Amino acid sequence: MARLPDRAAAVRHSGGRRSGGSHVKMTLVLLVVLAGVASIVNLAPSALHAELHARTAGAELRQLTEGQRPRTSAEKRLQEELDLEAADGLTVGALHGGREAAAGGAGGAQGTRTFEHTFQTVDGTDADTSADAAEVDKWREQEAAAKQQDTAAANEINTTPGEKYHVICSLGSGVYTEWQSRVSYYWYKKTREKCIAEQGDACPMGGYTRLLHSGKPDEWTDEIPTVVVDSLPPDLAAVAAGYVVLERPYAFKQWAEKYLDSIPENYIWMGEPDHVFLLAPPLWATPERPAAFPFFYIEPKRFKGIIDRFNPKGVAIDQFDAIGNSPVQIHKRQFAGIVNSWFNLSIAIKQDKEADKEFGWVQEMYAYSIAAATALDKPVRHKTILEIQLQPPWDASLKAQNGRDAYQIHFTYGNDFDPSGQFTPGKVGAWHWDKRDWTWKYPPRNFPMPPEGCTNEAVKTLISRVNEAASALPGWAEREGQLPAPAAQPNRRLQAQTRVGELAGPSSSSSSSSGGGSSRVGWRPGERPQPTDL
Repeated sequence: MARLPDRAAAVRHSGGRRSGGSHVKMTLVLLVVLAGVASIVNLAPSALHAELHARTAGAELRQLTEGQRPRTSAEKRLQEELDLEAADGLTVGALHGGREAAAGGAGGAQGTRTFEHTFQTVDGTDADTSADAAEVDKWREQEAAAKQQDTAAANEINTTPGEKYHVICSLGSGVYTEWQSRVSYYWYKKTREKCIAEQGDACPMGGYTRLLHSGKPDEWTDEIPTVVVDSLPPDLAAVAAGYVVLERPYAFKQWAEKYLDSIPENYIWMGEPDHVFLLAPPLWATPERPAAFPFFYIEPKRFKGIIDRFNPKGVAIDQFDAIGNSPVQIHKRQFAGIVNSWFNLSIAIKQDKEADKEFGWVQEMYAYSIAAATALDKPVRHKTILEIQLQPPWDASLKAQNGRDAYQIHFTYGNDFDPSGQFTPGKVGAWHWDKRDWTWKYPPRNFPMPPEGCTNEAVKTLISRVNEAASALPGWAEREGQLPAPAAQPNRRLQAQTRVGELAGPSSSSSSSSGGGSSRVGWRPGERPQPTDL
């Protein structure tokens, strides 16, 4: 390609004579890339899977940590050249021929075409990167200042006299959510009683509602304050196609329309059955700003192209919070302004093939984030509070990652330890506890505690609290199942969990096994709990 006039960067085909150390460096880098590809191709299938998984994880980590840095001037110049080449119909890429050959395309016969990128200043010398370093330093300072502001906001507690939040736990019918919601309510009551004893009327914990979206009452309406709303109508159930998480925004939509004014509290706390309070959470939310737990796997910036389709106002992508709809504290009037949009977006995302595929099981969480950013005249930004909850076994102490005491446990993942008490992630342990094992029966009272060598205080506290509730709640013994044999029959427990996954539909198949014959128990970070959680 002829040298482009008045451009700071030139893109040339390799093979001719070159001068300058930068040419040699770039060629060596591309050769290393090709060697890496060749080594991957020679891996066994299982090893290849592991290698690609590791590289993907590394790339995602880099996106999380580096994705928001500004591009350097050199990178911008390179992008300009690539854009020009694309306009000329050229394909630029170190693996161009290799990719087409693997796909059986005509380009495979051409082999790999290597391109060099030379960055020059206007006088022909190598580019000075000092300006780039200054840009990065400035960006880092801005990020640090923004983080400091967010931390300060999260530290602020709403101490307005008389203000409280009303806990709302949404769920469907069935044994699985039944026992979880009874345990959750038991610990809500104990936590609130202690809070009132210590703080009096200053305790921010208000009333409680079990939001049952089965369309009819059950036998637990006397034990737990309950509001019954309809399940999805047939036409929307057809859209959901087994994705029963869509019941949640529909249930809250009905609650807001019919019952919002019936509660005395100005704030609501959206919770789920698998939440167990440890301490009484303060009121973080204000009339203008809610509070929520941050989920690292909700990545609006990664999916900007998809989100733009549901963002007619053109709200900047950095105004979309990396959160779901639970746990969330929010003023009920503010919530009333976004709940319809949350529901409508949940349906629209499900009907969008790409969004449905890419967002997967967490699409309803994305719908809430998008609704919060776009429904009102300006984006609703949430304080993100790490200490709202723990998620054992990945959290091992009763403190959040910021060192503060955590307020509740979210027991969505499987927990496995060997006889010595060592954590065995991805493998059924000699000691095993997973809520999905108890889909048709209550877990037995006095469930064995983890082995003596286990140091995970979050797991031990969870089992202790479930055991206490099981012993105290009426009718538990008549409904409890038998404790499986400990390490001798791991396949039995795996089969039971697989049946739960099969009920959840095709999207759950990857959660029951991990290939290569190694069993997976529980859902790991980044995976949404199965439909039976509702």
